[in-house]
Amino acid sequence: MPQTMTSADLRTRNQVRLLRAVHDAAAPFTRAEAARLLGIGRNTAAALVGELEAARLLHEVPAAAGGRGRPTTLLVPHPQGPLAFAVDFREDTWTLASVELGGAITELEGGEHDRTPRAFADIRAAVARHESDRLAVLGFATSGPIRDGRRLHISHLGWDEVDLGALVGDDWPVTVIDNDARLAGLAEARRGALRGKGTAMHFHIDFDIGGTLLLGGDAQRGAHNVAGEFGHMPLTGSPLECMCGVRGCWSLDVGANALVRRFGGEPGHGAGRELAREILRRAEDGDAEAAEAVEANAAALGRGLGALANALDPEAISLSGLGVDLIRLRRDVIEEHCTEGLMAFRRDEPPRLLAGTVGAAGPLTGAAEIAWDAILDPDRVRERLQRA
Repeated sequence: MPQTMTSADLRTRNQVRLLRAVHDAAAPFTRAEAARLLGIGRNTAAALVGELEAARLLHEVPAAAGGRGRPTTLLVPHPQGPLAFAVDFREDTWTLASVELGGAITELEGGEHDRTPRAFADIRAAVARHESDRLAVLGFATSGPIRDGRRLHISHLGWDEVDLGALVGDDWPVTVIDNDARLAGLAEARRGALRGKGTAMHFHIDFDIGGTLLLGGDAQRGAHNVAGEFGHMPLTGSPLECMCGVRGCWSLDVGANALVRRFGGEPGHGAGRELAREILRRAEDGDAEAAEAVEANAAALGRGLGALANALDPEAISLSGLGVDLIRLRRDVIEEHCTEGLMAFRRDEPPRLLAGTVGAAGPLTGAAEIAWDAILDPDRVRERLQRA
């Protein structure tokens, strides 16, 4: 039987709801607006704000002067409140940032790495350089699937069954880790092009393509935390063998590796991003060979999107990474091949194709979001309030 919610439980629930509202809002709002948003009385809202201010979670600041009467205050993050750190670990680079309540991101440092697990030592050192008593949770975005939350696979770096827990270690802050493409989708659902969409898909295109299905703004993870490896489905009929061990993967035709391969380069191993971007620039400038390669990439992308739309019925599909460039340069090709791949009865209302608006910071923003999800856990909030 469900447990009865006590008055203390209800209070914690409303405190978390208020913090979540401040975190999710596009701009600061007033205490009165908070009361309307949460459906509570003004006195209750005032009490909640006071408790959260005492716990250094929220702060009230004067709004810009707006005429006569008592000045209005806005709810903002507390200047001594908790911080999340977010890491975006690419195949060849890494970035560390701090993130406050509300999602404001401050990049701290980053750099290239040697494409081996030794790179984690550099990240650990960077976290230590910036760590303070305000750091509450570290969110981590990494390329490749993470099976059961621990075993990392990045096939085109030759990483297989890498023990991510051992690399992170026990001396870091509380750490939450997820796949970069899934986190890019989460960022779009919460702060970008997919905000407010009920059923949507997002695809992050870098060296290859990965994605996520989003239901009500939540990225779906699957039974072993590895859902979304759409790039390793045989959607376009490639005859090549993928570095993941499967023949005919969609990612063999979509992304930087596919562009590099068409120009005689050796794909994989976390190299070739700049060559891929050069091919995109040349295509935009009218180079025929580059334009052909980009068109083939866009056509393969569209065919795969059509197949997945048949299976998962999204109302919208967003793209990030190189996907934004492909939409800008060859939207017509993507949409044409997507529509051709749809079942006939779907073609009158294909899913909307959207360029992601969070940009290159998508995985980093998603990592920040899962870190703040952990900070705003009711038990964690209750514990902080009890210490206040």
